[in-house]
Amino acid sequence: MTTYTLPSGTTNLSRPVSWIHIGDTHITGPGDSSELALGQIVDEINDVYAPAGVDFVFLPGDIADNGSASAYRAARAHLDRLKVPWYAIVGDHDVHERSFANFQTYVFSTLHGAFTIGNYRFLRLNAFSEPRPDAFSVDAQQLRWLDEQLEQASARGMQAVLLLHCYPSDLKQGSAELSELLRRSPVLLIDMGHTHYNEISNDGDVLYCATRSTGQIEEGPVGYSVITIDRAVVSWNFVRLGSPALVAITHPADHRLLTTRTAAAPFSQRMAVSAKIWSPSPVKTARVLLRNKEVPLYPRDEVSWEGVVDTLGIPEGVHRLLVTAQNSTGTQLASDIWISLGDRLERDHSPIDQENAIGAWPERDILGTQLGPNKNGRKW
Repeated sequence: MTTYTLPSGTTNLSRPVSWIHIGDTHITGPGDSSELALGQIVDEINDVYAPAGVDFVFLPGDIADNGSASAYRAARAHLDRLKVPWYAIVGDHDVHERSFANFQTYVFSTLHGAFTIGNYRFLRLNAFSEPRPDAFSVDAQQLRWLDEQLEQASARGMQAVLLLHCYPSDLKQGSAELSELLRRSPVLLIDMGHTHYNEISNDGDVLYCATRSTGQIEEGPVGYSVITIDRAVVSWNFVRLGSPALVAITHPADHRLLTTRTAAAPFSQRMAVSAKIWSPSPVKTARVLLRNKEVPLYPRDEVSWEGVVDTLGIPEGVHRLLVTAQNSTGTQLASDIWISLGDRLERDHSPIDQENAIGAWPERDILGTQLGPNKNGRKW
């Protein structure tokens, strides 16, 4: 088998796809701080994101801290209020009772599965093929299923996103086999929980995105991440609870998130810029600034804005691209990325996925502290 790379000339024929990741909730029962935070997050999603521009919500496992029915019922009461579809997978805390019964009764009847949005195949994986908290295993049967799914996606010209509780290298069974599948399959990114901290790793082919937990939190405030794939470009943003407005630059890519499978910003005279802008009140204007060139963005729908920047005279290299917006209350919103014009920057990569972390990115609430149960945090 040869290593999978994005076909030459591919710009991804699908519309942008966006989802919200609610980090490990670790709910112990009704009325605890995690349950209350989940309720507030659901309220924000329904008020700001559900009306337009978000396709689904994802929970990466560890929903119930002890796997109890009462904790799941408390979570489900809020999840049932979501105005967009939601998906969930099993985490190690979800099988503390050494059974899948409560998870399948109150959360999801299937432990792994797949769904399609646009040109992307989303694959829910179960990292606990045996219902034990210490299992961290993807068994041979599930790996065969995944291989078939990825082969079908590749044959259809689709790209894939894996929804997994942990880094593949954290698996005690199936890690090597999964890494081989990643090497030769059309996987753009793996969206994960478990770490308890925000982190993005880039191994040159695949992105690994972990979102801070909602319960048992050790670094920074509670929030949720918003992820978009736009023409094979991945954008990742973290929203702190209580500050729901967001400018997400969805195209081109920040240079830290470029891989062999994402679409690099072309070094040409005209560069397309796209953003999704969510706000509690309507957005009236948006603009993009690249060095000394500032141009307006124009609305495509309720949240999507587009424009073109003339890059003539801008040298090759890494440059700041800033998008600003103003809503109907006069509130100013902004976000920036650093784009690479010209050849993609080459980096050394470790064969161990989590050792390829891009480091701190304070503007995205990635603090680089790695305060969580599998690195520098407490042993939850």
